[in-house]
Amino acid sequence: MKKLQDFKQFQWIQEETEAIDFKNWNGCYVSNLIPHRFQHFCKIIHPIYRDLNIQDETLLWSQCKPGESVHFQYGERLTLKELAEKYKIPFTKEITSSNISHVLGGTPRYLILGEEGSMDKETLHEFVSVMNPFTKGPCYFQYHLLKINNYQENHGNGHLYYGELEDVYKLYEMGEFIDFGSPSYWWGEDRSWCVYTDYDFDFSVVGCSKEVIDALLGNNELECIEVDLHTRLDSRRL
Repeated sequence: MKKLQDFKQFQWIQEETEAIDFKNWNGCYVSNLIPHRFQHFCKIIHPIYRDLNIQDETLLWSQCKPGESVHFQYGERLTLKELAEKYKIPFTKEITSSNISHVLGGTPRYLILGEEGSMDKETLHEFVSVMNPFTKGPCYFQYHLLKINNYQENHGNGHLYYGELEDVYKLYEMGEFIDFGSPSYWWGEDRSWCVYTDYDFDFSVVGCSKEVIDALLGNNELECIEVDLHTRLDSRRL
C-alpha cells in the first residue's frame, strides 16, 4: 500500500457527481456523492444496538443530566427496519435514524446509534468479504481532510492511498486520522464499485453492478436499503 501525491485517480468522482448547491439548499442526494455511471445503489446502515443499562425506553438523550457520565453496555442489535415498524415510521428509501428523533421529539437513550463518518469494524469486515469476489485488482482509498489530524497538504482533497482491498484494515487503524475508521471514498481500480461514508452520516452509500447489489441485499449481516440516484440522503421528516 502506498500514499499517492497525484490525485488524478480521484477526479472521476468529482467529474461524475453533481455539486451540492449550498446557497439554494435542497438536500443532499445520491447523485451528489456517487458517480452517475452506476446502475444500482444502496445504503448500508451502520449497526444500532440496545444499551442494556437503560430500561426506560421513553427516556430521551435530551432528558439526561448535563455532564452525566455515559457508559454503554451493548445488547442486542436492532435494525432500522425494526425500529421503523416499532415507531410507525414509513420505511422508505430516504429513512435515516434521525427520523426516530423526529417522531419522538428526541433520540431514545436506550439506543446506541450507528457510528458516524466510518463503518464500524464488523460492518467493514462483512463488506470486504462481500466485495472480495467482485474485486479483481487493487483499490483506491480517499480520506476527507476533516478526518485527518494536522492536515498539511497544499490542496483540499485529503489523502489518497493505493493498495489491495484488505489494506483497508491497515488504514482503519492508522493513528494519523481523527477517528481512524474507514475511508471516505474507496473503489476498485476498474471502477466497478464505489462506496462513500460522509462524516455526518451513520450509513454508507454504494454504487455498483447488479451482481454486487444482489450480494449486498442478500447478506444477512448487513442492513442494506436499495436507493437510486435521486434518493435524498440527509435528515428530513418523512
